[in-house]
Amino acid sequence: MNSKVVGIMLILGPILIMGVWISGMVPDTGTVSPSESMTTILAEKDQAETGSILQVFGVIAMFMGLYFLAKSLKSDNAVSNQLLEIGGLLLLLVVPIWVAFMGSWTTAIDYSEKYGNDVGITIISSSLMLEMGGLMLVIGLFILGISLTILQKYKRIIGALFIIASVCAFLDMVIDVEVLAIIGWMGMFLTTLIVGILTTLQKENQPEA
Repeated sequence: MNSKVVGIMLILGPILIMGVWISGMVPDTGTVSPSESMTTILAEKDQAETGSILQVFGVIAMFMGLYFLAKSLKSDNAVSNQLLEIGGLLLLLVVPIWVAFMGSWTTAIDYSEKYGNDVGITIISSSLMLEMGGLMLVIGLFILGISLTILQKYKRIIGALFIIASVCAFLDMVIDVEVLAIIGWMGMFLTTLIVGILTTLQKENQPEA
């Protein structure tokens, strides 16, 4: 795939996801029960629905972009190539899981209006199991980071940033520390954004370092 297209995907994805998150378009329901989540979502349903849809597009752009990036970074190093394939595949598998997870609010709003809040609460409750897709994301980025550190020049720095971010995100899942969450998740999105900018600026026929 054209490197500029991949770069634009890697820029657009993090901007959409972080933009919705930072702007508060989707209410924070991480610490409340599914029934309370449904009440909060319905209170701001138009904003929540728009934010949910934007995040779905962001997830598709970001993780498909990372998958195509991994495919484009093949080198003469067999170990790096194998890790790129594994990491890229894991990131590709994250797409349908997180699309379903982040899009669940739209479905919950629709069905709660048609059939009552209980149905919406059931959808929200069922979608929570998809949060474990985050573990697949962390592992995929960690493997991608290792593969990049094997390569030369700026890729080693990018790889190290992915490794640090994914480790912090994993630790946040285990011990739930806010600082680790900020470093881990925001680090992933910002590093991906930087990679997107570098990929977009790269000349189409420029050899990989």
